[in-house]
Amino acid sequence: MLCQSCGTINLENQELCRKCGNKLMVVSGLNESDHDATEEFFVQAQEELEEHILERITALEDGLRRLSQAVAATGQHLAQLEHNLTVAHAGVQSLGGLLESQGIVTRTEVVDGWERIADQELLSRDLSRRFKNQSDRILSHAEHSGHASGEFRRKLRALELALLGPETGTVRELLTDLARMAPGNDELWSFIGEAAFQTGELETARIAFLKVLELRGPNFEALVYLGAVASDLRLWSEAEEALVRAREMAPEAFLPHFTLGALQVLRGEYRAAIGHLEQSLEIESAPQSLYLLGFCRLELGQNGLAVKSLRRAVELEPAFEDALYHLGIAYLRRGWTRKALDTFQQVLRLDPQRLQYQETVRLLSDSPPRDLPEATQRLVARAEAAFEDGSPDRALDLYSEALRSAPGQPELQATAALLASALGRTREAVAHAHAILRDRPEGSPYVAAGVVALLESLRHAGRLQTARRLARSLYQNGDADQMARGLAAYELALVESELGENLVAARDLAREALEIAPRELRHYPLAALGSIALKRNRYREATQYLEQASRAGSEPPLLRQLAIARLGSGDAAGAEEALSEANDGPSGGIDQELLDHVRRIGGLVGELARNHRPESNNRAGKRS
Repeated sequence: MLCQSCGTINLENQELCRKCGNKLMVVSGLNESDHDATEEFFVQAQEELEEHILERITALEDGLRRLSQAVAATGQHLAQLEHNLTVAHAGVQSLGGLLESQGIVTRTEVVDGWERIADQELLSRDLSRRFKNQSDRILSHAEHSGHASGEFRRKLRALELALLGPETGTVRELLTDLARMAPGNDELWSFIGEAAFQTGELETARIAFLKVLELRGPNFEALVYLGAVASDLRLWSEAEEALVRAREMAPEAFLPHFTLGALQVLRGEYRAAIGHLEQSLEIESAPQSLYLLGFCRLELGQNGLAVKSLRRAVELEPAFEDALYHLGIAYLRRGWTRKALDTFQQVLRLDPQRLQYQETVRLLSDSPPRDLPEATQRLVARAEAAFEDGSPDRALDLYSEALRSAPGQPELQATAALLASALGRTREAVAHAHAILRDRPEGSPYVAAGVVALLESLRHAGRLQTARRLARSLYQNGDADQMARGLAAYELALVESELGENLVAARDLAREALEIAPRELRHYPLAALGSIALKRNRYREATQYLEQASRAGSEPPLLRQLAIARLGSGDAAGAEEALSEANDGPSGGIDQELLDHVRRIGGLVGELARNHRPESNNRAGKRS
């Protein structure tokens, strides 16, 4: 009996097919005389089925062949794209080298400019795609509300074209005009919010998403956006309220749980954050959730669990820098120094210009430090508390006392030097800096702190000729650490700029400092280049440098210089904007940033010291 579904031959008394299990249909009306005809029919049907199957196999083989050809063509296309990108990058590098040799711009400036424009282009294209998806809805809403005038349509078209260009000012102006013409258009406000969020204009984004919620009522997407924006603006209550509402609307959605967890991390509420992050991981195993979960556990002293979470984050995203760095910290806290060093070396390869990674690897490559005496530890703790309470002078006195009880501690010496420099206590800063530069070997992570403390103190005290001699000596020292030479070049550029005798030499020194500077400190030589260009009345050049520097830190002196540069370039509105951002609060300065860095290094020193206590080693020996 032939199965009508799959064509398999079965015995006459079977009810179900032996192959597919479907019920067999009995062909009635056949007798013994029809047996031969029936058998012939079954054989013919089987042959036809086999022929059909062979045809299907042939078709599949043809399909696989075409797919293979398509994959190969795609591979060739990707290889060509990679080749083109390599050639383009090499071309940019060559152009940079040529311009650098002519003394026009540095190679770093050319590459940075190229990357900045590329980022702007990618952002413009993304916003353009978003607008195309929403423009019909924006226009439809305007038509229904009676706002779709000819002027509205023209500006909408102009916005579409402007989004393809790099000029964000035009886009901002058009969006403002459109919102004024159609204030109740929720689709338009939604796009305004997304565009502002993309470009980092957080307050504008916040206003836009609040407007969307006002017009639409509860809206999941707008609530999540508002929660993220309010978190970045440190509006904790508003952020939490928005995200809780979003979670209530979609309990199974990933973003509300994750963003609530991230919010709690920003607030330092690590135990509360863990619950939200674990819920987000039940929905989606995202590397970002795993990283934040590992970070929280690290902060709570749950080092084993931290290792587990951070390792999983790195497995999912091998180039996740923050996850790798904190995995190294977790290894260090568990006493796995070798693993920690390997991990820090891995993250350094990802970003060789990062100061934090450079110094951590260098520190861990040295022999482990000794523990501080208990009395010294108590003094350091009191110094830290005084600093946090806003009493830096008291903190410096306590650091100095700690050094007297435990002389030669490099992290304490560097902290005291930089703090004295920041406070304008020149004599103490110079004394501590001399001690560092005298006692520390080249390559020590504390030498750079000594260089900055010494030169910043001398410069601020008006001792420019002394600062010039010392900076030039350190800069010309071929055996000096690269970072120390870079900082010396930066300080020498500032001295030459203040003296005003040779602004071209000051510019060249600042450019060299920019080439050497680690990523965290690049805004300082950029600010110096802006200041020097301003003194040479090159306002557009000054504006470019100062705008780049201001993205890393909006210090009042820098913003005031930016305002002058913009005004000189004819941008009165931009000048007013920069001045409105400036305030009279204290600025951090390079010594303050290095102070924070040295304190982080001191924390790593403490980790290493705890991992190498004699009693710990003895216990380990007993266990083995």
